Amino acid sequence: MRGRVTDLTSFIQCLRRNVRAGCAVSPPRASACGLVGALLISAYLTASAMGSSSYWWLGWITLLPLFHAIRNLRPTASGLAGAMWGAALFGSAALIGNSPIESSAASLAMLTAVPALYGYLGAVLTRRVGFSPYLLALGWVGVELSLQPLGLHFGLLAATQGDGFALRIVGSFAGYVLVAFLVAYFNAALLSAIAEVAESTAAKRRFLRGAFAVRCLLTYEFVVDLHEFLRQANPRGPPALAFATVRGR
Repeated sequence: MRGRVTDLTSFIQCLRRNVRAGCAVSPPRASACGLVGALLISAYLTASAMGSSSYWWLGWITLLPLFHAIRNLRPTASGLAGAMWGAALFGSAALIGNSPIESSAASLAMLTAVPALYGYLGAVLTRRVGFSPYLLALGWVGVELSLQPLGLHFGLLAATQGDGFALRIVGSFAGYVLVAFLVAYFNAALLSAIAEVAESTAAKRRFLRGAFAVRCLLTYEFVVDLHEFLRQANPRGPPALAFATVRGR
């Protein structure tokens, strides 16, 4: 019976560890393969929106994978994600053919280096002040200005708007840089909202798992306490050796 109590105690200790683990909050981690695929698709959609005014709406969601990397990855990995996105954008533009991005070594070098630096610095900033859509959109203005030597008339994000409302109204008096700021801000704010909803859902699931573990813990602790109480309350008979000695006399 002593062995059973030891097993139950071990089980209770295991439940306690599960309760602590269930209540711990851990940052979300995306699959590496899924993130790489999302970056490649994002770059292709950006190049498609730059080459056709019919896909202007894609510009408002194409930076989500890059901002996801900045939000969740370390600076080095985030910089690598930025370089991958820029290189994929160059390859997609060359594949599509009607993109304003020229197929040259200088374009490949700048489209790889500038987003890589943006991803690295964005991740560093996020770890210091938190994920800020405003600061990331402001930083994207620096990306647009850094890519001016490529000869892009409307930059990257503003070029995805074609002749849309944002470019015609906002760009007419403030320039394409403010259009790029607004598009980048919307991407970052949308990712922030999605991440908050996902974290809230995950927290509810962890709470439910923790509540179930607590119920199991209380149940088994009650069983152990009841067993100990009954074992102590049960009257014990005389030892068998003493009983045999008395009969021998």
